[in-house]
Amino acid sequence: MSDSWPITEEGTVSIRQKADFNLKQLYKTFHDFSQEYKYKFNEKNFTRKDKSDGSEYQIEWVFERKVTQFIKFKIDVEIWSLRTTEEKGMFKGDLEMNFNAVMEMDYEHKWEKNNFTKLLRKIYIYYIKKPYFLKYAGKLWTEIYDLHARSKATLNQFTP
Repeated sequence: MSDSWPITEEGTVSIRQKADFNLKQLYKTFHDFSQEYKYKFNEKNFTRKDKSDGSEYQIEWVFERKVTQFIKFKIDVEIWSLRTTEEKGMFKGDLEMNFNAVMEMDYEHKWEKNNFTKLLRKIYIYYIKKPYFLKYAGKLWTEIYDLHARSKATLNQFTP
């Protein structure tokens, strides 16, 4: 199993709103982000349930990028929309988005052959090259907060 460093704690980077939103524009924002930073963009889940008070959506998007032969960035975005109605391409309802980022090291499992190579990998990551990996962790932190800011701008949430 590869070593993973969580860049954001689960549920700490999130957006909540009860207002109109354009799901197509939000999708375009995520697609543009993936193109700009060269992420592989994958829609892992899209579920719609129709209920009496509106539809319920659950969407999960995953962004993955191989940074080096040893490091891979992974961003998960989970979207829930409750009591959602659609009029003229705009959605209205309760929206919640959670952003999670993880930096995976040795994602190809090259150092998984035996316990000795696993120990060498730990020494390499945590003692020999730790400042190098922290630099990449900072880059992923910057990228996830850029995606968060773009999402807020698309949803017309402005930070003072």
